[in-house]
Amino acid sequence: MTHVLNIRDISEMNKDNIHIRDDKDLLIKINKIIQGGHSKLQIVTDFDHTLTRHRMENGKIVLTSFGMFRECPSIPQYYKDEDNRLSDIYKPIESDPHMSLEEKTKHMVDWYKAAHVQLKGVIFPRQELMDIGHSMIDCFRKGVADFISWSEKQRVPVLVFSAGLGDSVVAALKAANLLLPHVKVISNFLAMGDDDKIIGIKGEVIHTLNKNETAIKNTEYYEMVKERTNVILMGDNIGDASMAEGMEHCDVVIKIGFLSNNVEANLPNYLNKFDIVLTNEHTMDVVNAILKLML
Repeated sequence: MTHVLNIRDISEMNKDNIHIRDDKDLLIKINKIIQGGHSKLQIVTDFDHTLTRHRMENGKIVLTSFGMFRECPSIPQYYKDEDNRLSDIYKPIESDPHMSLEEKTKHMVDWYKAAHVQLKGVIFPRQELMDIGHSMIDCFRKGVADFISWSEKQRVPVLVFSAGLGDSVVAALKAANLLLPHVKVISNFLAMGDDDKIIGIKGEVIHTLNKNETAIKNTEYYEMVKERTNVILMGDNIGDASMAEGMEHCDVVIKIGFLSNNVEANLPNYLNKFDIVLTNEHTMDVVNAILKLML
């Protein structure tokens, strides 16, 4: 293990699109995580546009987990039309740099409730999502497989915490051979009735601004991490920065944010919430560089 003397000695931190809120504070956090070792570490990450890229080289936006659902052959046009209408209303609100978190949260709740109502009664064979999942393999950020492999070897648990559709997240991870035993998914999963008919979403709705680890209490993942006090956290939404809140035993949390929308206006807000903000980045180079320091 290597003690880091200067944050800029990590070459991956020196790219123009890497923004660090406080070099000294980040240096302290990295060295504490190195000192704590593998047995004290857990990784908590969002899925949509975090493990997956935001755009491909040709400029095409990568499907979100709900977008994967939309692509399934059985999904009726009326659902797609209403989903587009809701997205046009609420997506700009989600990325609005001027609206307060409290006000945004109200709108996100409205969005998710309206979207989930549209799911009810849709006939949906689950196998269709597995087929779509294979089309997502190339959409993962470069280096995701490396950090999943590293965490498996070092026995570091990984939580994929998504406000999207968990069934899609699982399908994409399985297709890419990333859903290993140490990788757990907490998300919104479909509740299915007879004849492949969707009843709704299981349990409490998880949206982009209410994600925190209190949702994992009494789960298998909580038992895996209750003695792990150090966290590397990754997300692309401002609400993702709070994913480790509610875990009262956490000591050090390094928060890494991926920002690809409305970059100039949103960067100050992201730097208020994340230790590191990567703008228009399609790799996991920074994350993997930190993990390599623990070898």
